[in-house]
Amino acid sequence: MDIGLIIVGDEILSGKRQDKHLSRCIDILNARGLTLTWARYLGDDRARLGSALREAFGSGDLVFSCGGIGATPDDHTRQAAAQALGVPLALHPEARELIMARMREMAAEQGRPFDP
Repeated sequence: MDIGLIIVGDEILSGKRQDKHLSRCIDILNARGLTLTWARYLGDDRARLGSALREAFGSGDLVFSCGGIGATPDDHTRQAAAQALGVPLALHPEARELIMARMREMAAEQGRPFDP
């Protein structure tokens, strides 16, 4: 089985933000005796992302995705993945609480109020 990584974000493709996902993923996999076989960079285009995810999911490969899951209107990864798999997007209360707890922690570390 091959292992792939899809990295999503216009900010990476435009050069506004440097990608750190690829090297980190390689390190994590190598520490476990695994090798990343392929990687693909995509912008925040929902149709293109959906097509790439459908292709990746149909490949039989183990696929990781990084980026494109923020709170801004151009982040479509969750919706594109659900659509590519033909399932509805669902909110998992436990996952939501873990995310909220982390956001509260980060705000406290930065001395900022957290008001979702």
